[in-house]
Amino acid sequence: MSVTAEDIEKVSHLAKISVSKEKAEKMKNDLNKVLHFVEQLSEVDCSGIDDSVEYEAKLHERADIVEETDPDVMDNAPEKECNMFVVPKVLG
Repeated sequence: MSVTAEDIEKVSHLAKISVSKEKAEKMKNDLNKVLHFVEQLSEVDCSGIDDSVEYEAKLHERADIVEETDPDVMDNAPEKECNMFVVPKVLG
């Protein structure tokens, strides 16, 4: 499989972008290199490899500790309630 100049033109039309002839030629060459690499990957013999992989990831959890807010910081808050900053609603 390979990418043609017509493919680049069709995709650029669908994406509503303009691509110059020089840029389209470079994109075509780059995409064909990627497709060639993918074709090479399909030639790799993977018959002896187990397709199920077991990997146990451990999450690094931390305890959420609430600390008292410095009163000087709260003095600078434009609006506060119950020793917390009041943030205006952004989404309707």
